[in-house]
Amino acid sequence: MDPSDCPKVGERVTFRVGDVYLPEPAEVLAKMTADVEACGVVVEFSDSGTKPRAYAVVQITREQVVLLPMGALHPVHC
Repeated sequence: MDPSDCPKVGERVTFRVGDVYLPEPAEVLAKMTADVEACGVVVEFSDSGTKPRAYAVVQITREQVVLLPMGALHPVHC
């Protein structure tokens, strides 16, 4: 993902449920298939070793947040 295209905290994004890193995709949407797209709001970022901002924490409901690799996110342009 080009750094200029990277979502910022507070921006809406879409992603495939199958790309969720944590928790298991099956736990996120037990009755939906892995190719279903979901949307949410970026709330923070997580590093991976020496790679900064490798993952994004995305809130999809008031009670549910998921961790996704940055490459799995697609900004929503309103």
